[in-house]
Amino acid sequence: MKIDRSILPPGRIGLAVSGGSDSVALAFLLTKGGTKKNAAKRFVVLHVDHGLRKESKEEYRFVRSLAKRLGIPFKGIHAKVVKRRGESLEMAARRVRLAFFSKCMKSLHLDAVATGHHMDDVAETFLMKLRRASLSGIRATSEVAGIKFVRPLLGCRDEELKDYLRKFGEEWREDASNDDVSIERNKVRHEVIPFMEKVLDANLVEHLYRISQRL
Repeated sequence: MKIDRSILPPGRIGLAVSGGSDSVALAFLLTKGGTKKNAAKRFVVLHVDHGLRKESKEEYRFVRSLAKRLGIPFKGIHAKVVKRRGESLEMAARRVRLAFFSKCMKSLHLDAVATGHHMDDVAETFLMKLRRASLSGIRATSEVAGIKFVRPLLGCRDEELKDYLRKFGEEWREDASNDDVSIERNKVRHEVIPFMEKVLDANLVEHLYRISQRL
């Protein structure tokens, strides 16, 4: 797997961990090889319980337990997501997350927030933006609402990250809403990309990733 550690700033980093396979792998991969004492100084696990699903409280406990096992401080919130006029539920949840990360940047003196975005995310985003005549993709580093985001796993495939966790007998949590194909990203992930891989290009995700990075 291609993990880009060079984009990590030298200071303290928040790890955005939802409990899904990508973010759980992020936590393990970035803390691997060092002592728990150093990991505790370098990283802090951030988690938002959006309160939108009955499983969310269990996911909160799972991520908190994971942080304890890794010896990393944990900072989480039980949020209440309320849509504003013109917002979708996904947009409202994102706004809540950004507000939480922004507060953590200041209160925990973070230099960046690392997320578990991977190559498949890049390909999905690229296709979605292509439909809107926007060719930009997910960058390795970016700043949103004053938050510096770093994404060291963009060179990894989703299945690679799952295989990594399986190899060490580690678990993760699946969000059932990710199977809802009425949501555009899920439709692209579960229907559009598999169809294009089957009839056009078996290596479609890798090719879209390379194009996205060039652009």
